[in-house]
Amino acid sequence: MKKIWMIVFSVMFLGIYLMSGRIADKLSTSVMGAEVLPVEEINALCEGKEDVYMESEITLDGGEIAYDSEMNLLLIPQDLSQKNFDGTLQVPDGKLYFMQDEALEDKEGTLRESKMLHLFWVRDTSCWMYNVYFTGMPVASITTAVEADEEGIMTGDMWVYDQYHSASQYQRAACSWHLRGATTLNYEKSSYRLTLTDKKYSLLGMRKDDDWILHGLYDDEGLIHNKLSYEVWQEIAEDNHVDYDEGIHMEYVELFIDDTYLGVYGLSERIDKKALHLGKQDILYKCRDQVNPGEEDFYEELTGEMNPVFVLKYPKDFEMEDWNPLRQWTSMFCFGEISDYESAKAILNIENAVDYNLFNLLTCGMDNIMKNVYFYADYQSDGSYQFIKIPWDLNMTWGNSWIDDINCNFNLFQEKNFDSTGGWTPDMEALYERNHGEIGALMAERWQELRKSIITKEALYAKVDAEYAYLYSSGAYVRNRQKWPPKGEYWRDEYIYEYIDKRIDFLDSYIGRMR
Repeated sequence: MKKIWMIVFSVMFLGIYLMSGRIADKLSTSVMGAEVLPVEEINALCEGKEDVYMESEITLDGGEIAYDSEMNLLLIPQDLSQKNFDGTLQVPDGKLYFMQDEALEDKEGTLRESKMLHLFWVRDTSCWMYNVYFTGMPVASITTAVEADEEGIMTGDMWVYDQYHSASQYQRAACSWHLRGATTLNYEKSSYRLTLTDKKYSLLGMRKDDDWILHGLYDDEGLIHNKLSYEVWQEIAEDNHVDYDEGIHMEYVELFIDDTYLGVYGLSERIDKKALHLGKQDILYKCRDQVNPGEEDFYEELTGEMNPVFVLKYPKDFEMEDWNPLRQWTSMFCFGEISDYESAKAILNIENAVDYNLFNLLTCGMDNIMKNVYFYADYQSDGSYQFIKIPWDLNMTWGNSWIDDINCNFNLFQEKNFDSTGGWTPDMEALYERNHGEIGALMAERWQELRKSIITKEALYAKVDAEYAYLYSSGAYVRNRQKWPPKGEYWRDEYIYEYIDKRIDFLDSYIGRMR
């Protein structure tokens, strides 16, 4: 009997111990080092103190926290893989208090729904409340030291908080930046070229560099078309035998400039000498328009004012003869039927040409047929050149295409793209017209290879699922739409799934008939 009572008491004690642990966790009195108090107790602490704005000196694990002065908003990064709020908040003096809120007991829901909490900084003679949001996305902040010069270049410093890719979560550097783009220069949400002026960093897990692009994604409703396209192209290019045609990487970041929240941006590498490992005799061009080039596109002294179709990106100090490979390409593929099939095929890296053409058919990239393409003239040992194409600016893809309507930023999902035969590049279309048999077989065979793993509905759905899961669970998608609300209900996230489903069915039939 004695043993039975001992067992009963032991079980009761264990139950009480476990329950007390759960209660203690639920009623935790501090979050990230800040005590959690009901509003009445915080009011009592602030009684008699001056309610005055205090410039935020709050730090997260010793680093700055991004702040929007107009909204009095602190955006605190969090690791989505951690169950509880992580990191420690600190101030140089006084104490921090979170106002009691059920949201502090539900990290996942608080981030996903972008719930606002209140953080008080109480000092000896003053008290101030900050609005706090948590994000599961890296944060970047730029501060201006010197206003724009005659060329529109601003200088200052920047920092990035990256909770996922970097051993040192904070990276800080001096920098310069300026507006970039063509059509995007007219958008409310700007894009920027960012240059680190005193060091190079591997930002967000990408290559170590000092030259970056911050894409506003203002004309990419859903925020997904560019990033998804770059990732799919990289997989296709990595599966071929062409060196350095994988293009660039892009990662999401929430951006602040001069204490103003600007929403979700795509931080990307640049397509340049470093990305392509260009040699001294290689040449890099970029196409900026969908029209056939005129003579003015091949004269250095006219390119400044005439907005040329092509620009020569490398070498910087080029000679007039450096236009000759591009002259040859345009003369063969942009002005009627090609006269010499073998010579025309020889100036292309045909493996890259087939892959790029299939990729552009997959995405129905009507804005990437020739425009928004980098043309890499790869110098050969016999003194000739072979062209390799690299995609850029891929917002009008996956069912989205141009429409003359500023309310949707000229970019609208259109069902006609499900079964459009558009997307052929000029060179591949010209070669196919001359030799259906050979080019059709190359296209069909490569399509079947890609359909085994890279271009399957399941693989593409999984990529879209992962991107949306991240955008929503971080809370960044909600904040971006609040900052930049659409001018109409012209986008639904499910559109991209519908496009993938119907586009692949169409291409299976369309490309299959090319054999």
